[in-house]
Amino acid sequence: MRIARPLTAMTAGLAAVAVLSTGSSASAAPAAPGSSNPVARSVMADGHRVVAGTTIGEWGRTKDGKRYSFTYKAGEAKPATPAGPAAASCSVYISDVSFHGAGAGAWFQWETSQACSGSFGSQKLQTQMWRSSWSGPRGYNNWHGTGSTTNSFIDYGWSTDCNDGGGTYTYYPVMQGYASGIGWGPKTRSNNDLREGCGTRAPNP
Repeated sequence: MRIARPLTAMTAGLAAVAVLSTGSSASAAPAAPGSSNPVARSVMADGHRVVAGTTIGEWGRTKDGKRYSFTYKAGEAKPATPAGPAAASCSVYISDVSFHGAGAGAWFQWETSQACSGSFGSQKLQTQMWRSSWSGPRGYNNWHGTGSTTNSFIDYGWSTDCNDGGGTYTYYPVMQGYASGIGWGPKTRSNNDLREGCGTRAPNP
């Protein structure tokens, strides 16, 4: 009998170090298979401690209403906003994906977070596990999201079951943030991906 670990938001308030201690990327294209390279040194980024070298994605709206987005590495100089001072901005982070258990009881796990500042009303985020296919990345499960909050920083943990024995593919999670007054940010994926025999679609909880 399958141990159900459906994709659900865990209690908010996970330690920022746990959420931000692994890599992210602003590109939705698959990375090379395998885990990301661990880096021990940590630095401060947007008021939160992160591992040096972590890719941080920022997006927002300038005072004259123009949208922008860019990425930079924690520990390096943050780029200037391309179109002038930001009226509102958000930074997004997604952890490496990990794999736990075995057989019918195996599951994927990852974490997401978003920090917003300036003139935004509320924020939320959504996430989905993707898998490889001959025609490009496909959703392994449905998009799942958080509720809206006026907090400036949110972080959530997620998990989804492995459909063991359904075929071997490359898996990685993506996330997308939203803030009222700015809109949706770009899709952001984990730095790493995992090659597992979990089939084409996550099992029903």
